[in-house]
Amino acid sequence: MIAVSCNGIQLSLYKKNEMILIMRNIIFIILALLLPIEAMSVKREHRSVWMSAWISDWPTSAITSANAHSHQKFCLNNLDSLQRNNFTTVYFHVRAMCDAAYDSKYEPWAKCISGARGATPAFDPLRFLLDNAHERGLEVYAWFNPYRYSSNGYYGDAGGDKNYENSHPDWLINDEGYITLNPALPEVKQRVVDVIADLLSKYDVDGVVFDDYFYSSGLPMSEDKDLYDKYVADGGTLSQGDWRRENVNDMVRMVNNFIKENYPWVRFGIGPAGVAASNKAVADKYGVEPCPGNDWQYNSIYSDPLAWYADGSIDFMSPQIYHEIGSSAADYGKIAPWWYGVAKKFNRHAYISQSMADDNKNLPYSEFVDEIELVRASSGYHAPGTVYFSWRWVKNNRQKIGNKNTPVMPYLRWNIFNHPSLTPAVDWISVDCPGIASNVNRNGRTITWDGPDNVRFVIYSVPKDIALEGFHKEEEYIRGISYSKSYAIPEYDDDYPEFGIKDEDLDNYNYAVAVLDRYGNEYSAVFVGAEVGKSAQPILSYPLNGAETPALFDFLWEGNSSVYEFIIADDPEFKNVLVKKEVTGNFVKSHKVYDFVAGKEYYWKVIARDNNAEETESVVNSFHVDSFRILSPAEGSEDNEFSPVFKWNELSGIDSYDLVISTDVGFNEIVYNGNSDKPELELPDFTLIGNTQYYAKVTAMVEGTPFESKTLEFKTKGIVPESPVFLTPAENGATLWSNSVVEISPKEGVYRTNITISEKETFPARSSYSRSLELGTFHTDCMSDVKIGSKNLVDGEIYYVRSRFSYMDENGKTAYTEWTEPVTFVYSAEAGIDGIKDDGITLVGGDEPAIVAKMPGVEVHVYGMDGKLIISDVTGESGRVSLSGLDNGAYMIVVESDAGTKTFKLLK
Repeated sequence: MIAVSCNGIQLSLYKKNEMILIMRNIIFIILALLLPIEAMSVKREHRSVWMSAWISDWPTSAITSANAHSHQKFCLNNLDSLQRNNFTTVYFHVRAMCDAAYDSKYEPWAKCISGARGATPAFDPLRFLLDNAHERGLEVYAWFNPYRYSSNGYYGDAGGDKNYENSHPDWLINDEGYITLNPALPEVKQRVVDVIADLLSKYDVDGVVFDDYFYSSGLPMSEDKDLYDKYVADGGTLSQGDWRRENVNDMVRMVNNFIKENYPWVRFGIGPAGVAASNKAVADKYGVEPCPGNDWQYNSIYSDPLAWYADGSIDFMSPQIYHEIGSSAADYGKIAPWWYGVAKKFNRHAYISQSMADDNKNLPYSEFVDEIELVRASSGYHAPGTVYFSWRWVKNNRQKIGNKNTPVMPYLRWNIFNHPSLTPAVDWISVDCPGIASNVNRNGRTITWDGPDNVRFVIYSVPKDIALEGFHKEEEYIRGISYSKSYAIPEYDDDYPEFGIKDEDLDNYNYAVAVLDRYGNEYSAVFVGAEVGKSAQPILSYPLNGAETPALFDFLWEGNSSVYEFIIADDPEFKNVLVKKEVTGNFVKSHKVYDFVAGKEYYWKVIARDNNAEETESVVNSFHVDSFRILSPAEGSEDNEFSPVFKWNELSGIDSYDLVISTDVGFNEIVYNGNSDKPELELPDFTLIGNTQYYAKVTAMVEGTPFESKTLEFKTKGIVPESPVFLTPAENGATLWSNSVVEISPKEGVYRTNITISEKETFPARSSYSRSLELGTFHTDCMSDVKIGSKNLVDGEIYYVRSRFSYMDENGKTAYTEWTEPVTFVYSAEAGIDGIKDDGITLVGGDEPAIVAKMPGVEVHVYGMDGKLIISDVTGESGRVSLSGLDNGAYMIVVESDAGTKTFKLLK
């Protein structure tokens, strides 16, 4: 129904829906701000620092025989601090400029390590750091720059043949003194792989990570045009920019392939610039929304991080979002959730890098806590992570809180890193259980056990007043992590009271050991002195093999184990694992674990994992899901009508559904938001325009959590409208009163209605009233409100009016009809009796509020302040709809009659 009104309170349906959506969003925001938020503890979280001798983190200067002991003591103190403050990982810079902070077969010792490029330091810093970090249960990732050679010219003879300017000058690109290896050369790609292979053969690191140095920033195309021309001559079709990016992608694939084939437990990740794929065309390649912010890396250093996710050629990304929440330069609050959405799409991890250097060193500590909470929520508390740049700034960052000069690390421990954490598991790789601990014993402060090799172990201390049958390896009981088969319980320290145990309290705990494999999977816990048995095999009960499930269902199994591992894959051999999580109880809700694709075959199994017992697997069952989706219009359909009926598959136990339609896949530009208590909803007239791509989704609330359908993509039919037809003025010379409007005959599918009023038939722009009316509106303001220039219409004067429609052409571009022939009217400053109908519709307040109308058949719709429809009724012979049954609160009432649409606000 079209609203034609001059009383200032009537709205078009499009405006009504828009207002409801705005109201709902405002209320949600207010509630989010008002509700108290309690920090949620997590068992798995990546908590790391970037540590580089290149910027004097550690070693802080060249290692000599005179200072070796002080360097080692400094390192041990820092590792103790990381351990006691519940960090998990160190990213150690092993290769900054094609040089080494370790004993390399291919490249010289770095000057910042030994004092002179190629000279040998007094001790191997990587070996010392790695051994002592592992002794404290900390992971070490080897941080590489794959291409950087020098930032200020050549080195000369320093380092001899291990300097590539001497042995392989043809590998180097000199961009005004900034020298890099040439990423296009096959020999360079292989050398990067060989350097990493050499390190992994000597050092038992837990991960390999690159940062954001790839091509030299802004490298002129002329620098490698000869190689690009050869590529084209050999049949290559990529642009030079895409070719450069593919050179980097190829190197990343080669490194990943080597690691996965030879050291599959070693994590491989990259720390790119914080913003990627901000260009829609780039984002569209990967089926994601553009990243908020400005992506400089894609066309400057030829880095395309989403390609690595899409290839599955990395395990994690650590984007460098070196800004705070709400920053106008790059909003951490928008960019970090985007990365976690992308990581989830490609079944990989994201650990956000944040800086405590430069401008960020003065940020309040609460900012870092807020960022960690945001990261946890964005990851769904599954695999969150934060990496701080750099260790020196983390170590030295202090702020006055109250009267105390407080370091940042204890502050994080007190407020957010409350317990030790296990790093997130590589849960897309299926591995067999390596075995569990046995013969667990304690002698004073030393716990020993037997167990498999090339694993780690988690040590738990459970207060004896906690029943062991209720112990599920909760994070608050983690005492430490060991890379060996023994563990020394730390001494009590007043500064870290939760870290150690007093001598007199040692016997107040039950101690247990659980195998933690190098992929991060944790297995059964075995207590001191326990006999190891075997868990009973769980029996799967739903879904059974080959079953089709509804969109919402529970995975169910039988068994009496205290802990289970629940696993889903898309192949019967579980080579591509989609979900792997430990749970207590005998069910998992489907919508909590995965967004299933309708009709696709999946496989699931459950592993019983009791304390003091070897684990046992269930059989494997296949199933496919009738996922929650819109059934009509059809996915990808075209030529849809402008007011289609939307239908979706019904969910059991759901009282209402919200349908949202947008012109973009990210649902930033909402054109419709409606509610229905049935699995269908017909769009109001004048909601959609012709020849336009739309996206739609339905949301249901399931146990307080939104459950969204798959996003539907559909397109409306094309339209090439005739020029508009005037309803008023209906003919030349008609009188338009002060309360009249210029009105056009409504037309479905048009985008805008343009109306111009002028004193002259030529309609000069500066002396005309022009309006581009919104979708669904086909009339101007009241004539009394029309101004030509700054002047009102003049009583008794003749005016000209013309109109045209805008619409979307077959290419999705805005097109226009011809202007109508000008129509004249005479303006009267008096109010005409035909200008607007007296609809006689009123809102009666008091103890028995009601809508009262002079006629039956008037539609009354009552909406809550959350935008949801509460009452929909029609006036009968009495002309009355009672509102007495409403609870106290605020409501918006939309009344529709032949006279138009009228809105009221009711406070009850």
